Formats: sequence, structure tokens, C-alpha cells
Amino acid sequence: RRSALYNLRYVLTSRGLCQLMEVFVNLLITICAGVPYSNDGGYRNLASLGGVYYYHFGGAGAFTGADADRVMELDRLFHQLKRPPYIFTMVCGGLLMAYACAMLALGVFRVPYRWPPVLLGEALLNALIALGYVPGMAFYFIKLQETYNDPICKEREQMYKSKGHRGFECQFHGADIAGGLFAVVAVFVFGVGAVLAVRAFRSVRELKKQRRKQDNPL
Repeated sequence: RRSALYNLRYVLTSRGLCQLMEVFVNLLITICAGVPYSNDGGYRNLASLGGVYYYHFGGAGAFTGADADRVMELDRLFHQLKRPPYIFTMVCGGLLMAYACAMLALGVFRVPYRWPPVLLGEALLNALIALGYVPGMAFYFIKLQETYNDPICKEREQMYKSKGHRGFECQFHGADIAGGLFAVVAVFVFGVGAVLAVRAFRSVRELKKQRRKQDNPL
């Protein structure tokens, strides 16, 4: 029991807290991509039912006939068009969360102390991940911009604007920008994680040298 409590103290060390931040920031990135990915909401032609539906759900802002069919088709095409960069982001975020959780578990079970080279591997991977966020962010925003520049998005925006509807503009939205900001934070967090792993390797190596000297004083 004491051993378990001692191991859990690792979570409160600088490396443990940094790894928790790695998990948390990638969770936020995944959420920022998952919200627009799952939001396939578009025009609901309730006004075509007439009567009270027309006044409560349509009125002057309702599409009718061919326009209603066209805007619903544009919604479907647009949501198909925008999904690839969000899928890419969710997959990367999920994999990096799993990696950070694995490194945290190794630390809790004191694996790096028994096999110090694990720390060098972690430092290398963290550095590569921190650098990898830069092209990852570039790919994410380039693909989103291509989506927003697509004629499908432009036509959809104009149709909704003609009826006074807002929130359908072909531009970066809050979740897109938040995902980018969290990615910038992740670059810093993984960079710090790489530095801490190198320092931990040096500390463990020095500690092992001292213990060997104590065990073999001659």
C-alpha cells in the first residue's frame, strides 16, 4: 500500500504534471475538432408543414420548394467536404493522448528508473511531436481554408444570407481557432516535456552512480 502511494506521488512531480497537461491539451484539441465534425445541423424545412410550423419555424426566413431542396443538398455536400481535416485532428489528438497516458503510466510504475534509456526515447519523441504540431497545424488550417473557399460553401452562405440567417459564413469559427490555440500550447508543453525527460535521465544516471559507489566503496 505504501509502495502504491509512493508511486502515485509521481503524478505531482514536474514530469507527471507536464504529462497530465499533454493529455488534457490533446483532449481539448480533439473536442474542438469533434464538435464541428458531429454538428451536421443544417436547414430543417419545418415551414413546409404550414400552419403553426410556418410561423414558428419559418416565416420570412423559410426556404420553400426548389430553394429548400437546394439548401439541404448544399448542407449535405458541405458537411461531407469539411470532415477530413476534423477526422485527421481527432485521430492525431487521440493517438497523442494515448501516448501521454502511456508515458504517465510508465512514470507511475517507475519504469524509467529501472530502464533510464526510456527517458531518452521519451525526450526524442516529445521533441518530434512538438515539431510535428507545426506542419500539423498548417495542414489543418490549409484544408479548412480550402473548404471555406469552395463554391459549395460560398453558394450555401449566400442562400442563408439571403434569408437573414447567421452563423453560416465561410470563415474560421470559434472551435477552429480554439483548436489552433491549443495546438500552440501543446508545442510548448511537449517541448518542456522533452527537456524534463533529459533532466530526469541525468538525475537517474547520477543517482545510480552514487548508489554503486555506496555499494562498492572500494
